[in-house]
Amino acid sequence: MSFKHYAMQEAKQQFVEYDKNGDGSVSWDEYNIQMYDRVIDFDENTALDDAEEESFRQLHLKDKKRFEKANQDSGPGLNLEEFIAFEHPEEVDYMTEFVIQEALEEHDKNGDGFVSLEEFLGDYRRDPTANEDPEWILVEKDRFLNDYDKDTDGRLDPQELLSWVVPNNQGIAQEEALHLIDEMDLNSDRKLSEAEILENQDLFLTSEATDYGRQLHDEYFYHDEL
Repeated sequence: MSFKHYAMQEAKQQFVEYDKNGDGSVSWDEYNIQMYDRVIDFDENTALDDAEEESFRQLHLKDKKRFEKANQDSGPGLNLEEFIAFEHPEEVDYMTEFVIQEALEEHDKNGDGFVSLEEFLGDYRRDPTANEDPEWILVEKDRFLNDYDKDTDGRLDPQELLSWVVPNNQGIAQEEALHLIDEMDLNSDRKLSEAEILENQDLFLTSEATDYGRQLHDEYFYHDEL
């Protein structure tokens, strides 16, 4: 909830900055002006000769596709809910298929609908003079095999791919909760009392679990446990 709430608040702040005419909607032109100080319009079917410009064209076209997908009502621009879907598609259910397809287009080089270990590692090529892979490659291989490839078939299907491109914050949140209890639970009952929190309030107020204390003052987020 902390991570999601922060993402939503950030998107709401951006929405106001992007909505230049204040009509409650962010148009594609307004997005371009905020991002690039000008309206950009690339030809979807014509590649550019300059490699750097072509790379930028591809990124810009991806943004445009995501913008159009987020625009559910096909209006002239994105309302706040649609803008949140554009900025954080991983947080919105109707954008899930788009997130998966975008990841496949980027990583599935042979077009078989899966991402192999080689495709997962990208452009890495082992140094023939080295005795073993560098540490970061060993870490990435371990993540592929033990965290993402749940059916152990040596490739990531669309749902497994989703767990890679949209990390689940639940594990991070659990680690932070355990950290707070380990540090603040003075009577070892595995619960935090009001007295224990007050005794360690600096730690509590600098924790991601409370969004560094901000959520304690946020009526939208506030609940009894806080």
